[in-house]
This record gives sequence, structure tokens and C-alpha cells, in this order.
Amino acid sequence: MTKFLRGIMILINIFVVLALVLVKIGSVVSPNTALLPAYASLGLLPIIILNIAFIVFWIMLRKWWALLSLLALIIFSGIIKSAVPVNLTRTEADSTRTKITLLSYNTMNTGLMKKHRKDDPNPVVQYILDSDADIVCLQEFAVSENKRQFQSDDFERIFSKYPHKHVSFQLDKWRMNIGLATLSKYPIIEKRNVDYESVFNLSIYTDVVIGDDTIRIINNHLESNRITSMDMKQTAELRNDFSSEKLAGITKYLSRKMSTAYKVRAKQVDEVANVISNSPYKVISCGDYNDVPASYAYTKVKGNLKDAFRETGRGLGWTYAHSYYRFRIDYIMYDKSFRSANYKRGNLKSSDHYPIQTDLYLSKSKNYETE
Repeated sequence: MTKFLRGIMILINIFVVLALVLVKIGSVVSPNTALLPAYASLGLLPIIILNIAFIVFWIMLRKWWALLSLLALIIFSGIIKSAVPVNLTRTEADSTRTKITLLSYNTMNTGLMKKHRKDDPNPVVQYILDSDADIVCLQEFAVSENKRQFQSDDFERIFSKYPHKHVSFQLDKWRMNIGLATLSKYPIIEKRNVDYESVFNLSIYTDVVIGDDTIRIINNHLESNRITSMDMKQTAELRNDFSSEKLAGITKYLSRKMSTAYKVRAKQVDEVANVISNSPYKVISCGDYNDVPASYAYTKVKGNLKDAFRETGRGLGWTYAHSYYRFRIDYIMYDKSFRSANYKRGNLKSSDHYPIQTDLYLSKSKNYETE
């Protein structure tokens, strides 16, 4: 390799490492302060792959430059593990603790509000019932005024196994109500909305009594990016009809949408984080965060909480799949009073999100101290 070409490769390697630094900055700096790092978080996976490729490349040439990307991956291993955890051992059940099975699912308007019948079930409703989770947190939960669709009466009757419910609607249009629902087999002593502004999205918290403990469960549907099916279709069409003008136009249009969502979502997660930090009870936070694991939204809500997929999952764990888009934006987080096991992502395709579920083991000791 010539000295000139080696110099070019070194510069590219430095750029790739700086991109990883930018991702890290985006995970801790609010988009209301700086937007570019927020966009960088979307490229974490290719940035990781490029750094690994450079390590292999320099090792093959027996050059110490391999240390550049290697050290970067080690230093920023935290955000890398959040995006691509590698848990080689399976977490075992803990019989000394109280087991709580929790399901979180963005239902895409309760499976587009299809009527649920025994001979023709609504796949989303049936999945929730079959899960037999102790606590169910639903986003984009919807009921219709149309008798031919899924209605409030259907909801109460079908989910009678969950006698305690917290439902909050944010949107009322097209003869339907859309919002959040938290279903519990355990008594609820408090129901409140998290105080933040949004036209469509919201977060609620529900205080649930389990044995001698009270658990605060925060159900989130944070600000959506407003990327529509038409937006995705136009992006996909670039593969067959590419031009720099079209690319620039679509990029500018999507960036404008996403920048607005980033800024609004940042304010929302600040409020959710306040609810978590001020909670007098043990905390579980879950739902559709509409942002990736290297984002400010993820980092701010997570704080000192643990991410069930990060702790017990493996691989990429995509929870959102639409057209060519694949992201992990749905989470189950919990404080150190819990341990997680048996995390799983369902494969039901009746929504653009996959359901996620985990077993949480809570210490039976009332005076249990967090580890």
C-alpha cells in the first residue's frame, strides 16, 4: 500500500471513530441543544461495522492503527451493548422473588379495530389474551363507535381477566378514540397522565399494589416522527428511480419532520424522567419511545433503570418493521429492585410494531434495597 493511500485510509478511519463519538454525544445531549448528534444515532449499526472492518484491515497490514477503532469500541461499549447486546448465558427464573410477567405492545389501533369473535378473532386481541401477562401496557390502543368494529364494551368484556384498568385517550377522530391502556391483574391505587404537551402522543403512570409492594408503571408513547407510508414509498422508489435532486428533496423533507419530533420528544422524556426520579415506589417504564437505543430519549428515560433486552436479549431485537425500515424503539425498563428473564419479541405482524414481553422478578422482602 502506498503512503498516500494509507494516509487516506487513516483519515477515513478517524472520521468513522469521530462518527461514533458523535453518536455518544447524541445520547446525552438534548436535540434542543444540538440536532446533528441526534441524527447520528440512527447510523450506529453501520458505524460499528465500519470500525470493526478497520480493526481487521489494520491487523491484516500489521499496523498499530487497529488500536484506534478498537479503543473507540471499548470506550463506547455501553451504547454498543444497548444496540447489540451479546448475552451468551440464559437468565434463570428466581423462585425466591415474586414473578411479574409484563407485555408492552403498540397495537396499531388495536389491530385496526377489527371485531373480535371466537370464529374470527382479532389477532392483536388474541395475542394479548394468550400471553396471560400479569400487566399489559398498550400503545395506540383504540376503540370505535362503529358497532362493526372493536368497541369499549368489547374491551371490558373480552379483557375481564384484567379487573383493573387505566385507559387514557389523547385523540378522538373518525368516530374512534386512540390512546394508552394499562391492564393489571393487581389492584390499582393511582392513575395519572404525565404532564407534557402533544397532539397525538402521551404517557401515563399507574401505581399497582403487588403483595406488600407498590409499583409505579409508566406506559409511554413518545412523540412520533410522523413518517407516513407515502414517505416510505417515496424513499423506496429511489432504488429504481434515483437522482441527486430527489434524494436531496426527500432528505430535506424527512429531516424537517424528524427535527421537530426530536425536539418535542426531548421535552417529553425530561418530564418522564422527573416522574421516575420522584417516584416513591419501585418503577417500571415501558412502551414505544419512537427512538433508538443510542438516542437522548432512550438515555434520559433509562437513567439508572435497566433495559430488559440489554440485560437478557441478544442480537438486534428490532421492534419496528415497516417497508425497509427496521429499528428497536420499544422498551421495557425497570429499576434495580427487579431482575429480568425470558425476554421475548413476538412475531405477530398485525401492527408495524412487534409485541415485547419479559418476566420481572421482584424481591419478596418489603425492605429490599436496590443493588
